[in-house]
Amino acid sequence: MESPVAGTSVQNDTGTDGVAYDRILSLLFVAAAGAFALLALAMVYTGWRAGLGLTPTSGTWTALAADLKHGTFYRPMYGELGYGGTRYLPLHFVLQAALMMLGLGPEAAGHTLEAFAGLALLFGIYRVQRELRIDPRLAACVSVLALAPKAAQIAILSIRGDLLPTALNVLGLAICMSPKVDRRRVLSAALLFILAFAAKPTSLYGAGAVALSFLLCKQFRNAAYLAIATGLGCAAVVGVVALASGGRFIAVFRACAVTAGFSLPVGLWHFAIIPTMVLPVELVFLILGFAAFLALMRNRASSMPAMFFVSAAVATAIVLGAIGANINHFLDIDIASLIAFSAWLSGSHAKERAFGVAALLFTAVFASFPISYGMLHPDTGGYFDFGYERAFQQTLGFLGKQDKPILAANPLLPILAGQRPYVLDLWMFRMVSEKNRPFAKAMSDGIEQHKFAAIVLEDELGSQTDPYAFPGSMTEEIRQNYQLAKQFPRAYIFLPREPQQGANAPAEIKSAGAH
Repeated sequence: MESPVAGTSVQNDTGTDGVAYDRILSLLFVAAAGAFALLALAMVYTGWRAGLGLTPTSGTWTALAADLKHGTFYRPMYGELGYGGTRYLPLHFVLQAALMMLGLGPEAAGHTLEAFAGLALLFGIYRVQRELRIDPRLAACVSVLALAPKAAQIAILSIRGDLLPTALNVLGLAICMSPKVDRRRVLSAALLFILAFAAKPTSLYGAGAVALSFLLCKQFRNAAYLAIATGLGCAAVVGVVALASGGRFIAVFRACAVTAGFSLPVGLWHFAIIPTMVLPVELVFLILGFAAFLALMRNRASSMPAMFFVSAAVATAIVLGAIGANINHFLDIDIASLIAFSAWLSGSHAKERAFGVAALLFTAVFASFPISYGMLHPDTGGYFDFGYERAFQQTLGFLGKQDKPILAANPLLPILAGQRPYVLDLWMFRMVSEKNRPFAKAMSDGIEQHKFAAIVLEDELGSQTDPYAFPGSMTEEIRQNYQLAKQFPRAYIFLPREPQQGANAPAEIKSAGAH
């Protein structure tokens, strides 16, 4: 019976010269990984302070947490609070809401949660490698590389439900990779996989990989335990969420899923082309992962790291087929690639092992360049975009305290102003309203009646490249009733036109009279 674990121990089949060469390579890799770790810490610190990842998506997740803090668990598609509509499962924003209830601000709560999720992910990768009997120092350095891909950096700098389910999946994998897996361990892993699902519905690839590995290794009882426990747990999650939301979750999820659409060929195309075009570090990870998987196919095809890689690749291709899916969804396959490469390294011969460490050394050095450039040139449109924190402060300082709601593309802005966001997800609002015109009537009426103290966009009105733009039919309504008052980086502020001004009012107001 083949073990679900990929390797046993690194083989010692090298001479004196080989040992010296391995030692030099290992020391260089440790130094490069240490330098990368310091860069990553600096990136996280400066990124959180500047709000590099506080995109409208982060605002949507935070708005869900703010709603829950005030007693609303999944607002309807339209109701007293305004517009809802997301495809997200609740674990992440429930935890963020809990931290907010303990006294943390919305941004601090989100970043604290991402920090714990990031540490859990690094620990999980380390435990997987220790189960592969990789040297502790090498395992720690390889774990640090989990922060090298851009998808991982987006996840930890922003507030979104990507990092947490990935960490839970890896921790579940680590539990099942123990040489002696009993029912208690299987059920513990099932609990982690259920929690991963509760954070992100596409995260069941981890449970699928482990169950498939159990089946291929003829551990039928463990496979059955895992499949039944995970299936029942996920069904319970859906039932509890539906009940706790008064049925709104099912209605909202169905409406958003149907509206967004899906295409598997598009997902496969994105999986192949996006890393090649815009994600060089991801491309390196995928090359290492696929190469390691092909090597594992020779005699360890049914191992858990191999199955984890396959499942993550399939899940990533499927997710990328959903309209609106972005590069953050490469996180799972990035981590699976790192784990597959570690599994190959754990059972490699001396020359292969030297090549593997050299590849990791190259990856650590290569991944350091974009972080260094982004930190040295934060406002040049390079690797990192202009931070949102300054835009929030400038916008709120310009507007002052407002009694009427602020309609913003980024829900974080009204939250920081002490308001409840009128729209949870402007991208989803546009998708739904383009297929169902009456859905947007309340918004149109509010614009015509000057219900909003200000409308704040990230780009020019009517921009064809802004994913968080209003529907085209609504652009003219805004232009007729509001006018550009002030422009900051990432903030185009529109204030209501005076009744006598009409459509011929000047394009920009010199003073908003906000103070």
